[in-house]
Amino acid sequence: MNKSWPLIFMSFAGGIGLVYYRAWPALLLIAILLIMAASLYCNERPRILLCMLIIGGGMLYYHFMALELPSELPIIKSAELRGRVKDFPYFDGQKTSFLLKTENPSPYQKNIRVVCLFDSGISRGDVVKLRGDLKPPSKPGNPGEFDYPAYLAGQGVYYTLSLKRASELSLIAPESGLLKWVDSFRSQGEKLTQEVLPQQESSILLGMLLGSREGMDDKQYDDFQKTGIVHLFSVSGLHVGFVLLLVAWLTSLTRVSSRGRFIIGVSVLLLYGTMVGWPAPVIRAVIMSSLGLLAYYTGRENSLLNALAISGIIILLINPGSLFNLSFQLTFLATWGLVDLFPLLRDSFPYKGWVWDLVLIPVAAELAVLPLIAYHFNLFTPVSILTNILVTYLSGGAVILGFITLFLAPILQSLAALFLYPAGLFIEMILYIVQGVKALPGAYLWVATPVIGMMVLYYIAIFMGVLALKNPQHRRYFIPATALLLAFIIGLLIPAGYYNRGSLEIVFIDVGQGDAILMKSPQGKFLLVDGGGSQLYDVGAKKVLPYLHYRGIRQLEMLINTHPDIDHLQGLESVAIETEVEYLGLPESIKDRKEYRNLKSIANSHRTTIVPLRIGQFIKLEEGLEIKVLHPEGESYSGNDFNQQSVVLQIKYGDFSALLSGDMPTEVMSTVIKEADNPITLVKVPHHGSKGSLLPAFYQDLQPRYAVISVADNNPFGHPHPAVLEMLAQEGIQVLRTDQDGAVIVRSDGRELTVSCTKTKGK
Repeated sequence: MNKSWPLIFMSFAGGIGLVYYRAWPALLLIAILLIMAASLYCNERPRILLCMLIIGGGMLYYHFMALELPSELPIIKSAELRGRVKDFPYFDGQKTSFLLKTENPSPYQKNIRVVCLFDSGISRGDVVKLRGDLKPPSKPGNPGEFDYPAYLAGQGVYYTLSLKRASELSLIAPESGLLKWVDSFRSQGEKLTQEVLPQQESSILLGMLLGSREGMDDKQYDDFQKTGIVHLFSVSGLHVGFVLLLVAWLTSLTRVSSRGRFIIGVSVLLLYGTMVGWPAPVIRAVIMSSLGLLAYYTGRENSLLNALAISGIIILLINPGSLFNLSFQLTFLATWGLVDLFPLLRDSFPYKGWVWDLVLIPVAAELAVLPLIAYHFNLFTPVSILTNILVTYLSGGAVILGFITLFLAPILQSLAALFLYPAGLFIEMILYIVQGVKALPGAYLWVATPVIGMMVLYYIAIFMGVLALKNPQHRRYFIPATALLLAFIIGLLIPAGYYNRGSLEIVFIDVGQGDAILMKSPQGKFLLVDGGGSQLYDVGAKKVLPYLHYRGIRQLEMLINTHPDIDHLQGLESVAIETEVEYLGLPESIKDRKEYRNLKSIANSHRTTIVPLRIGQFIKLEEGLEIKVLHPEGESYSGNDFNQQSVVLQIKYGDFSALLSGDMPTEVMSTVIKEADNPITLVKVPHHGSKGSLLPAFYQDLQPRYAVISVADNNPFGHPHPAVLEMLAQEGIQVLRTDQDGAVIVRSDGRELTVSCTKTKGK
């Protein structure tokens, strides 16, 4: 077998990666190693020279093809755009989103992600005209948060546009030709599926068939992720393989020639790819399948590894930025695990048979992608092997039946509907398996994001293991390779509290307009004060939990809600559902208010102890760390101004002290001055820096060095108030703001203090 194609692919991808990350020391190291290898292994010099040339070619190609993204793109007011809808518009019941390929000559405005706050009624391929403000997407404020700008940049998108009124969008020319015919097939199949099957089953089946998450419950999607089968909703080689299996069986019933079978097979693949919008995994799978069919029907050697490499090269030539797309990375690594690693594992074990193969196939795929899953999703899912074994053939049956439905729906709806009933049964069985497997002890674990060095060592270990399995002369590599793999997994499983022992840490998480403050004690116990909240989206799921998962935090000693305003309370509900919590602290004066019903219900169902908090109490996490409650009083409060009842905490560790103030108004600030020990190292400015927090005597008495304001960028309340900022500046207090600085991270060993932020000011 000619092994040049995998070498070319890896070298080309390596050259692109070196330029993207500006990894010049790594380039120098690679050059030295290649030169040394060329001098030691004369027979390999042609391949080493080829490798060096292709790396250089990849570097030059990416340099000339990629856009140099400015540090900050300007907002463009009242832009008028004309272009073609590039993907399938998705309407979630409130807003429509789609990708627009414009006629604008600016490279940064070639593709625009458009969001309409109404049902646009447009289709893929339509030519439209619209008007609105072009804005670059907001950068993530916290580590672990979804990097939307990077995700869009991978698609060549650098601006978003939001339309509030239907009058801002007009249809110039509807889609036509082959694309309209294909989309008609798709839409009729979707409509029939939604009419015949219950909402849950139809959304999952359509997600498996078309890669769409329309109508799918977020919790259900998370369950698929936690059990290691979320790949079912990324249309890829698995789906294409089942479609090919169906086509091969149907053509085998006829007298079609080999050439005719090849043409039919490739035509169906092209039709399916067009139907789902040609994501990178489908491009890879269609190229590989087409090459495989060509080899099979012409009687030539079928090298799946070469086909994988060729498809990768083609995708990178079309868009070199695809290399940094998670979907591209996962599909290529998982496929490599199946076509290269799986045969090696199968040949290395004495056990043979389809049952053993059923176990080794998910093992090979899991070994190939394990670091990426941990890095991007902070998940370690031991049960994924079991889940994949149980659901693979069920999902295959559902995909085949669903595919038949898509093609029959425009022609024979009654017959097409008959295929949906067994498909729905398969979906129900998959859901039952997912719930059962998820309930197993240790089914999934949240793990901290591994450092790049750990991931590099992991793949070095995989490479050593492959060498050991392929060549008996390299058997000595097997034991160190296994040791490195185990070390990586053990490193993932280390509890979050073991990191930075001996230091107190307070993190003001960027939750937009709201508060969420995470504290880690010197001995590794975690406490969360407030969880942010919004009426527009689940802040807990989108902001707080991603940061906790980034840290690998699986357990919280205590949740505290300062008061039940939505921007402090809502996010705690998501956290309480997802994370093991020992205690829940609520202000004693309002603990029985209706706003707490949902959170208390969650706490009771998870056997979390509810602790009323009032002035004079101490929260004892460990020796040497003092957490004192300075407010509220214990008497029941019947009013509606919950800010008056905010829990106020003073934290002391050695020479360091912090005051967490909730949304207390000035009258409460006056009483807290009498209770607090001064000076204070750091204070959380009350109520997001509103004018109601303007009390100079408070800051003059406490004498803080730092003031943190948790606030949203361009919020409608005008927070923080200019008068508050002016007063803090006059007192010589350094101000840190989550809207400008992102998450603010404060660490102290009781003597020294370090403060860091996740964003640069003004960006």
